[in-house]
Amino acid sequence: MSIADDLAARTPPLAALRAFEAVARLGSLSRAAAELNVTKSAVSHQLRGLEAELGASLLHRGGTVRRAEPTEAGAALLASVQQALTLLQTACRDVRLRSRGRRLQRLNLSANPSLAALWLAPRIGRFAELHPDIEIQVHLHASQEPAWHAQEIDMALLHVQPRGPRDSLPGDILLMTETVVPVCHPDLVPPSRRDDPKVFLEHRWLEERHIDSPETGWDTWRGRLGLSDARAHPPLVLSGMATIVSAASAGVGIALGRAPLVDEALESGRLVALMPGLRLRGSWGYVMRVRPNRPIDTALPALVDFLLQEAEAGH
Repeated sequence: MSIADDLAARTPPLAALRAFEAVARLGSLSRAAAELNVTKSAVSHQLRGLEAELGASLLHRGGTVRRAEPTEAGAALLASVQQALTLLQTACRDVRLRSRGRRLQRLNLSANPSLAALWLAPRIGRFAELHPDIEIQVHLHASQEPAWHAQEIDMALLHVQPRGPRDSLPGDILLMTETVVPVCHPDLVPPSRRDDPKVFLEHRWLEERHIDSPETGWDTWRGRLGLSDARAHPPLVLSGMATIVSAASAGVGIALGRAPLVDEALESGRLVALMPGLRLRGSWGYVMRVRPNRPIDTALPALVDFLLQEAEAGH
């Protein structure tokens, strides 16, 4: 192998790659230095060395650029660096757990896309911090059909309708029920008018395509708001509460939000509730269903207890 080939194949120092990833993710040398517990000049030195070794500029920074942004070459490198660091962190965690005599336990969950994105994802992150020896993977299902065997699902979070065609089964664990409330971007309706039914006639209506749940349809809410005789444009119908939340958060119109799926957006201020005193009980709820004949262990009960506490805290 020639000297040129040897240089091309050499991997840069891990510290330099970590510094690059932190700056690209956080947008500044100062934040990266604080996270890595080194000086700002050390981060800058590592970046210069990395760019010199690779022969390419990796970040736009300084001058009129307010936030460090990856160049084309930097963006191509960043994805691989982040993936490699994640693999290293996982491998080190596994070794650390084994050295302590603790076996890493894995759980496969399945949930519909809206529940997974709007409610489950942030809570799984908190669970992982509390239980570093339990690894969770979340799969998505549609039409109430988890891939129990293909994805080795341990537990599914299912959207059920009591006494309906998709009722719960014996052994299911009730997680939470739903309520429906109109929501919109805070700039769409001023605080002084958020209890005024007439405001609904001034904006587009967003409606979720949702079966057997009249409380999520504007036909129900027209009467509830006293707007039965008023003219209104047909609602914009979208699929999935995650899509509804995104559209409402972008200021597209007023949506009928299903709590607790909209709770995080309300708490963060991305959305506000209109006429909160007129909330309607939902026709659907969520249950946790464990795979039949699954072996008993300590990981799943820990997760079940955690999710029940999270659901209770939201009520």
